[in-house]
Amino acid sequence: MPTLVIHGDSDRILPLSATGKRTTQFVKGSKLVVVEGGPHGLTWTHAEKVNRELLNFLGQGNLASQKAASTR
Repeated sequence: MPTLVIHGDSDRILPLSATGKRTTQFVKGSKLVVVEGGPHGLTWTHAEKVNRELLNFLGQGNLASQKAASTR
C-alpha cells in the first residue's frame, strides 16, 4: 500500500526522529517528506507544501494504477 509520511522537522510534540523516520522504517516502500521548519500543526502552518506533496504523491499513484490497468 503506497504510504506518504509528511513530517515537520520542528515538531517538538512528536519529534521527527521518534515518529516520522521510524514510521518509514516500519512501512515498507513508504515515502518520507520532511517539511523544513514544520511544527506539529504543519497542515495549518505549511498547508501549501503539504498539499503540493500530497497531490504529487496521489498523482504518482494514479499513474501506476493506470499503467497496471492498461497491461491487463
